[in-house]
Amino acid sequence: MEQRTKQTGRAHAKGRPQDERPHILEWVIGAASALLVLAMIGFVLYQALTATSTRPELQVVAETIEPAGDGFRVIFRAVNRGGATAAGVEVEGRIERGGETFETGRVTLDYVPAHSWQKGGLLFSEDPRQGRLVLEAVGYSEP
Repeated sequence: MEQRTKQTGRAHAKGRPQDERPHILEWVIGAASALLVLAMIGFVLYQALTATSTRPELQVVAETIEPAGDGFRVIFRAVNRGGATAAGVEVEGRIERGGETFETGRVTLDYVPAHSWQKGGLLFSEDPRQGRLVLEAVGYSEP
């Protein structure tokens, strides 16, 4: 089955080309893959070394206010700009009029991952647009 070439004396199987050097495309793909892996390792190391916040930083923003049955629904987004996940995030919404709290609603989000957000909703019997709507995260736990 094996044949020896006259010039090199190397053995090769029938049907295989005598020139066994890698094709240029193999070198290009190999180099691109190596660069991609090195870039990913560099990015992970950079994130690990420069991470400044190891606590959740929560902010709650109202997105829409809409009628819901006999009341109103406030759809909000809880944003975590911090470097740690917050679990059991308690969000409180208040409708204030003339400096007094007229109505309060609360909801608990299971978790808000680091550098991410979760949506939720609060239900009120009165229209929140008829006063000042205050939304805030009032508590969380570390998972």
